[in-house]
Amino acid sequence: MKHLRFLAILVALVGFTSTNQAIAQSNSNSSYGDWWERIQKAVVGESQEKTYQNPKSANQRRTVTIKDLDWSDITKSSASLREAFKSGFGSPNNLVVEEIAFGPDFQNGYYFLSFRLPEEETVKIVLLDVAGNEILNEEIEDFNGTYESKVNIPTTAKGTYFLKIVQGFNLLNKKLVIE
Repeated sequence: MKHLRFLAILVALVGFTSTNQAIAQSNSNSSYGDWWERIQKAVVGESQEKTYQNPKSANQRRTVTIKDLDWSDITKSSASLREAFKSGFGSPNNLVVEEIAFGPDFQNGYYFLSFRLPEEETVKIVLLDVAGNEILNEEIEDFNGTYESKVNIPTTAKGTYFLKIVQGFNLLNKKLVIE
């Protein structure tokens, strides 16, 4: 496992180095911090975090992090979760998904998922818990635009979930962490 992680980091650094040589030539003022940030993004992936506060209860708030999957997320998970993601985990997350949001609806007591897809094609959305149990599995033909759905997770819940969105031959995998 350490060998795979080392190889992934090495490949990311080689790609990063050749890309940044071109950037450095065009912009000699690039700082070390910018380079380090790009390395981290290439190796770790992107992440967004948002904290939601229940307007009716000062005690109830949830922090939701949406981030790219890494190899350890799959290898540490249950067999059913690995099976669900094996068809596309090794491929790049190349599906263009805009405005992705996952958060609690405190008033109605559940979570919501929304995102926008600019291209029109059949889309499949799968949300799994860490045990590989399906929370959401939906397929919509000829879909583009904004997707919005209630997700059967109570707002009192905390945990980790895995989102897979497939449209045509393009794929997006994300890890959703509720704290």
